[in-house]
Amino acid sequence: AQDLQSLAGKILRLNPAGGPAPAGNPFGNYVWSYGHRNPQGLAFDSQGRLWEQEFGEDFEDETNLIEKGGNYGWPLCEGTVSRQGSGCQTPGFKPPKATYKPLEASCSGIGIVRDAVYVGCLRGSRMYRHEISGSNLINTQQLFAGTYGRIRAVEPSLDGGLWLGTNGFDRVLKVNLGR
Repeated sequence: AQDLQSLAGKILRLNPAGGPAPAGNPFGNYVWSYGHRNPQGLAFDSQGRLWEQEFGEDFEDETNLIEKGGNYGWPLCEGTVSRQGSGCQTPGFKPPKATYKPLEASCSGIGIVRDAVYVGCLRGSRMYRHEISGSNLINTQQLFAGTYGRIRAVEPSLDGGLWLGTNGFDRVLKVNLGR
């Protein structure tokens, strides 16, 4: 994940038609950001900023605000837990905007509606809701804990609600969010 010549552990930016890396990519290749363990979902907010949901290994899953050229720390740092070397204190590492403990998490899907981030969790069988405030996530709520089983996919619907996809019960659910 720390090797900029490898595509593993990265978020990539490429041209839809293929070919060379887009102009403006930070490293002259397809790599947009690096130091990721296992990205599970991506979503854009109303300002066009990219948010990512990532599986941790042992300690924490994380929600990240992705920056061009950003290093998110894996494998030295997992969430906010140092794993080796200087870990999360390594200069230049981007800290997560939210972290989740494994028993409540294994968060996968991410969707954004009206600048609220919704994160679906498998092992935790719940959804988190965070409000975006500047570049931070605030007013965190847990929703549907244990109600619908493992929530894998979270996607905005055209009418301002959410579609949820479950894993295990294998259902697609429509959530109306109101206004």
